[in-house]
Amino acid sequence: MGTIQPRPFAMANGQPFVVRTARPEDADEVVAFVKAVTAEAPYLLTTEAEVTVTGKQQTQSLQRMMNDPGKLALLAEHDGEMIGFLDFHNGNKQRIKHQGFFGMSVRKDFRRQRVGTALLTALIDWAAENPLIEKVCLEVVADNRSALRLYQKFGFVEEGVKKKAVKVDNETYWDLILMARFVDSRCRADGGAS
Repeated sequence: MGTIQPRPFAMANGQPFVVRTARPEDADEVVAFVKAVTAEAPYLLTTEAEVTVTGKQQTQSLQRMMNDPGKLALLAEHDGEMIGFLDFHNGNKQRIKHQGFFGMSVRKDFRRQRVGTALLTALIDWAAENPLIEKVCLEVVADNRSALRLYQKFGFVEEGVKKKAVKVDNETYWDLILMARFVDSRCRADGGAS
């Protein structure tokens, strides 16, 4: 099942927060969070206008993720408020079920407070214990230095670059860096098995 036990963490300023599974009853809050973060986060690929999911659709999505052992949706919560979100999806085909991609966002006023670190810790721990998952992957905008530092701190390595993969406007393009980390001790970064 795509769930974790709630985990307590502390921000850089000492305030407590919790990382837990995003449940179907959190759907409206997740939709509002995604809309708000999309409006304020410079490096997200989705624009604010493209966030059209309804509460009902999000409810169904969160339920499917909870029922699927290769998927996980997490939220970070402080004083009853959602301050971060992460979702992980493994491959749908037999030969790529062992790997998956995640996306993560943190509310602007809670960035640089270890919220992203906590979400990533919970994901990596879950993936390492999950018999299905061997490799965790992501794509990050090349200019997003703080995100790159965080992922490198967690042992993610660059696997490639998609040149001009994101078109911001008619004159601005972003490269996307492909990064991954193996969580299964049977795998090596060179693709072989121990």
